[in-house]
Amino acid sequence: MLERTQRGVAVVMALLVVALATSAATYILWQQSLWVRQVENLNARAQADAIARAAASWAATILAEDDPAIDHLGENWARRMPPFPAEQAQVVGEMVDEQAKFNVNNLAREGGAAPHDFVAFQHLLAAVGLPVGLAEAVVDWLDADAEVMPPNGAEDSYYLARDPPYRTAGRRVLELAELAHVKGFDAQILARLAPFVTALPEETPVNVNTAPPQVLQAVAPGLSREEIARVVEQRKTKPFQSREDFMQALGRPRSASSPVAQIDVKSRYFSAEATVRLGRVVVAYRALLQRSERRPPALVALFQVAI
Repeated sequence: MLERTQRGVAVVMALLVVALATSAATYILWQQSLWVRQVENLNARAQADAIARAAASWAATILAEDDPAIDHLGENWARRMPPFPAEQAQVVGEMVDEQAKFNVNNLAREGGAAPHDFVAFQHLLAAVGLPVGLAEAVVDWLDADAEVMPPNGAEDSYYLARDPPYRTAGRRVLELAELAHVKGFDAQILARLAPFVTALPEETPVNVNTAPPQVLQAVAPGLSREEIARVVEQRKTKPFQSREDFMQALGRPRSASSPVAQIDVKSRYFSAEATVRLGRVVVAYRALLQRSERRPPALVALFQVAI
């Protein structure tokens, strides 16, 4: 009887050892599989980064071949790139004229808020259905002084009372996403503004050959919807050749209050947006490119974009 009991215990112990060994082997294999997948994802991500930089270089080549005297939506850079294979990946992309948008960094020039740009930004906010009071908060975020711009501005005293506390930027913003920290802004407001507002490293005019109707309405206040629609339709077949050409198309004489200084028919800043799909990895990038008359287009910044 004792011998039979001992044999039973031995069998149970053997089964436990086998189960433990099997579990350990399974865990090791799972860990190894996880490690291999992580390595594959890291390699794919590195390859996607390289492809994105190559796409930015390709976009710069297109800009280098473009005539810088005038930019409009009928040029090669404005054509959306169809999906194409690249190094076992698939790339989809397009180029956008960043000067088709209102440059938020125009709001804080030397000496404080620029009056014409401030009014234009208020008009743009109204055109997209947002509170015009957001303009004061943006100016205070950008300018270097500590004076609150009434009635909706906010300086350090407001932000230091938040949890967690922080201070205003006191400088130009590098990305539009930075405005998420500004009083009154949230993700929904930024998403609504994104097609019409940009953040560029210097003051820039709006290109009237590429700007959407809302931006045209902001920089040329007083235009009716019919006038805006006529201008947008006209530039499809006959892009504006100069600022004065645009003003003449409006049927209005140039005056001290005309928005000539805020507009142009050519652009220096463009963004190249690319989505790279490589295996399980899908990443999107936006490259900011600057074109100069004296040197080839240069990559200013490369950002990863949330998908």
